[in-house]
Amino acid sequence: MGVALSRIARPLIVAVILAIGVGATACGGDLDLPQISTTTEGGGSTEAPETTQAPETTQAPETTEAPTTTDASGDDSSDEEAPWWILVVAGLLFLMLIIVLAASGRKKDVYVADKGPSWKELARSGYAESRWLFDNLTDSLAIWRGNAQYDNLTDVGTTAETANAEAWQQLSPRMTRATDQLYAFEAAAPDRRSAETARRVVERLNATRVAVDGRAEARYAYRAAEAEAEGQPDRAAVLATARDREQRATENLQWSRRDLAEALTELSAIT
Repeated sequence: MGVALSRIARPLIVAVILAIGVGATACGGDLDLPQISTTTEGGGSTEAPETTQAPETTQAPETTEAPTTTDASGDDSSDEEAPWWILVVAGLLFLMLIIVLAASGRKKDVYVADKGPSWKELARSGYAESRWLFDNLTDSLAIWRGNAQYDNLTDVGTTAETANAEAWQQLSPRMTRATDQLYAFEAAAPDRRSAETARRVVERLNATRVAVDGRAEARYAYRAAEAEAEGQPDRAAVLATARDREQRATENLQWSRRDLAEALTELSAIT
């Protein structure tokens, strides 16, 4: 449309200019000339013959006014250029808006999907499981375990040892939950000291569990040695060796529990 207007406007402008030029020429032909007198030899003056008036010029027909256009020099370019570059810019802005909205929507979805317990929640749950383990990983539970293995009475029943049997059955799943929570807390810990505390609790939990198993094995070995040495001349020496092993296993468990208690105290300060 801008090109069409330009094609129409240019001939009209030329026509207007030509009309103005013709009008100016016509106006110049209407000027009156002054009379000129000449002197003859006899002293008389002879009037110059009247000059023949120039025929009136025919006025140029009025030119048809060109349709009103907006500043041919400046607005033509804007008429030609404005539509396409404005549309391009508007299209790019619209495309960018769609991309930003899509990206923000994806981030929100990922954030909601990946949201999990906070590091404080992980620390508290890890501490709770670890504290239960500390309260139950005792010398008495290890002795029960050794005796139950030797007597083949490890199943949970209605006897007085039911509580120990139930506690023993819970050791493995609670160890798994505690270490999983503590490992997660280590990864999400707010500082290096907290992460090291979580790792230390896991290490000492594992060491205490190993110490309990060692104490239970020592008790089982003593029971077996006691039965095998019955009536033997070296029975006292055999039992002394087995008792010494139990004593070392008990001391090892005590040291492990003490280290675990220190680590749990540090963990409780964080939670």
